[in-house]
Amino acid sequence: MERRPGMARLLLELEARNARLTLTDEGADIGGTGFRWGGITRLQYRAVDHHVNGAYLRTSFTIGLGDTWRTATFMMFAGTTGPLKTRVDHATRTAHHDRWTRAVELIEHHAGTRLATDAVAAVHGGGTVEMSGLRLDNAGIHKVGLFRRTISWPQYAGVRREPVYLHLLATATATAGAKPKSRIQVPNGAWNVAILPRVLQVLHTLA
Repeated sequence: MERRPGMARLLLELEARNARLTLTDEGADIGGTGFRWGGITRLQYRAVDHHVNGAYLRTSFTIGLGDTWRTATFMMFAGTTGPLKTRVDHATRTAHHDRWTRAVELIEHHAGTRLATDAVAAVHGGGTVEMSGLRLDNAGIHKVGLFRRTISWPQYAGVRREPVYLHLLATATATAGAKPKSRIQVPNGAWNVAILPRVLQVLHTLA
């Protein structure tokens, strides 16, 4: 079937409970809130296993999108199965993970790579970028607010991801061989935290 002029080409559609995520070659829509690919400035991807007192409860798969004024979030859940709801529902969990991964790949292609590239270009060109609650500039990474901290680019030593926070690691000095420690913590639910590590790594390399 030939596509009519002005008709967007459907790339992927996901449904969960009363929510729907639609991705086309022109943009994305979450529950009726639409975004053009070029206007998206905020992203969020998370796949999290939830436990209560050590027992598995469910897995949530989250995709969030936003522009300058609006945000929208889509979530899918996989839980337990069996007569007593004691077994992990692996079939649903795997199916949701596959669909979530495909959606993330498409969003990365149409928006994530652009956001990361633009951030690197801005800082490398002498500008300042606000990302995930941090300020990035030619001097390094700055956590603003009450507990201010800075990591200079020579001190930056990568990230360590834990269930609640993304830890930004730094060496005590720029001396080679110094053991890196967590100096700045960013909540995993922060906007653009999914693309933050690659932006930091490139800026560290270019410094």
